[in-house]
Amino acid sequence: MRGKPFQEIGDSLGIGRRHRYTCLVSLNSKALPRIARGLAAYCLVFLIVLAGRPSFTNASLPVRGVADPVVALQMARTADEAEAILGDAPSADREVMRVKQYVDFALIAGYLALGLVIAAALYRTRCRRVAFFLGILVVLAALQDVRENLATLRIVNLNLSQLRPAMLGALRFTSVTKWILLATAIVPLAIINVTQPRWYLRAAGFLSFAGVALTVAGLFYNSILVWGGLLMFLGPLLTAVTLRELTHESTS
Repeated sequence: MRGKPFQEIGDSLGIGRRHRYTCLVSLNSKALPRIARGLAAYCLVFLIVLAGRPSFTNASLPVRGVADPVVALQMARTADEAEAILGDAPSADREVMRVKQYVDFALIAGYLALGLVIAAALYRTRCRRVAFFLGILVVLAALQDVRENLATLRIVNLNLSQLRPAMLGALRFTSVTKWILLATAIVPLAIINVTQPRWYLRAAGFLSFAGVALTVAGLFYNSILVWGGLLMFLGPLLTAVTLRELTHESTS
């Protein structure tokens, strides 16, 4: 028995190749939804942490109607708008912004892993092209999100006299690209959801569509961008919770 290939061992025990493949697929079909639910919980926790303390002071003023200072800085166009959000260095709001970016790195890792797990689960159904498309777009969006956070940290470390419009323009371009990539990735996933017979799968799809619509509108009317991004994020979280049912319906 020593040195004997695993395939021959399986054959000697009466476990054929087809049976071994069926067991492997069954194991993965059970494991991926569990992993997705765990990652959804992880992302939800970090969303709550990101919205919680430390909080920005009353000195941090909303810009372009955006209540969230993090998103407001992403959309800022001038040094005056950045000053209204952060204040001149050093300031408590700059330290809060720095902490928020570090927390966001953890959230990026979570939604990247979640997107890839959902893509892997869909790849085992009839939606292989959608799964491949989703995986590529999630990776690109996460890379842009990391670049966005690094650009924000560079701005936080600069005095207002050192801040140039080109830096804010680069941050805004990176942020807009990230939002577009995320919205594009979620659209085919939402289409799959709304075509399912179960009401909660359709609800996840319509929630995603609403988030995408508000996010795209928020790129022009920045005051609603925060709410669009939140709804767009909740759609995939609900999809992750119902991933077992979604993949079952897609294969039938």
